[in-house]
Amino acid sequence: MSAIGTREVVEGFLREVRSGRDPEAAHRYLAEQVTAHQLESEHPRALPRGPANYAEHVREFRKLFGDFDLRIDELLVDGDKAYARWTQFGHHQGDIDGHAPTGRSLSVIDSACYRVKEGKIIEYWIQADRWGLLAQLNEERL
Repeated sequence: MSAIGTREVVEGFLREVRSGRDPEAAHRYLAEQVTAHQLESEHPRALPRGPANYAEHVREFRKLFGDFDLRIDELLVDGDKAYARWTQFGHHQGDIDGHAPTGRSLSVIDSACYRVKEGKIIEYWIQADRWGLLAQLNEERL
């Protein structure tokens, strides 16, 4: 896949699916079998993902953050891989790690490296600023 195709796939995925605008469009961007590497320093793991469960994953974000906005801050492409960093802006609408909803504004910074083959994302490695989110949630308790 050319770098242009990789960019189109990843940018479309972020703007349509990960943004929460159209979770059901996941089938256009994700292969049936995707390996999702969750890069958490205390518990790194790889999860199987597919279009249906990724769409559910995004719907869960909408329950927690409401109709959030996703801003792509950086997108770098090299062959079949693309690195993306984004900021998600929403409101605390659901229970997050034992923190009851407050309606207050929240922002989350995430980044991921996606691998694309034959026009579909087949693997990704994601890191989230979970400490930054926790700090915001803890401020809400004050």
